[in-house]
Amino acid sequence: MCFGQDKIIGIYSDRFSESIELKADSTFVHNYRFDLASSWTIGKWKISKDTIYLKTELVLDTLNTITIENKITNDSLVLSSDFKSNRINIEEYAINSISGGGQNRVKPPTKLYWKRKKLYRINENRTLDLRKIKAFWSDKKYKTYFTKETE
Repeated sequence: MCFGQDKIIGIYSDRFSESIELKADSTFVHNYRFDLASSWTIGKWKISKDTIYLKTELVLDTLNTITIENKITNDSLVLSSDFKSNRINIEEYAINSISGGGQNRVKPPTKLYWKRKKLYRINENRTLDLRKIKAFWSDKKYKTYFTKETE
C-alpha cells in the first residue's frame, strides 16, 4: 500500500444511488441501485497524486448451447450474473438477461479526483464534474461527487 493510501480506502456514495468501494488490495466494487434496476462492476484501482484510476475487470461465464442430441454446438462468453466465472446453459442466461440487474449495466467512472474524503468525477476534457443535478423527487439540486461513508 502506498503512503497515505489507507486514508482513501472505504465506501463512497453519491445522492443518486451509486457507490464505490475502494479496497486495501487495490480492487473496487461499483454499485448502482435504483428501484428495480441495479448494476455492479468490479475491477482494480490505482492512485497517482490525487487522481484515482479505475479499470473494470469483467467476470465472464461460458454459455453452452446444446443440441437436442446433447452435443455442444457453441461456447460463447457472456457477462456473469455473479462474481464467479461458471459454465451456464441457455435457460440460466435467459433468466439473468431479463432481470433488472446485472454486471456493468451502469458503467463506473474511469478517473476520480480525491479531496477531503470526497471523490469527484473527472470529465473527458480533464475538468472536475462540479455540476448540480436536480433530484427527481424534489426541486433541490445536488452535487455529483461521492462522499465517504463514516466508519
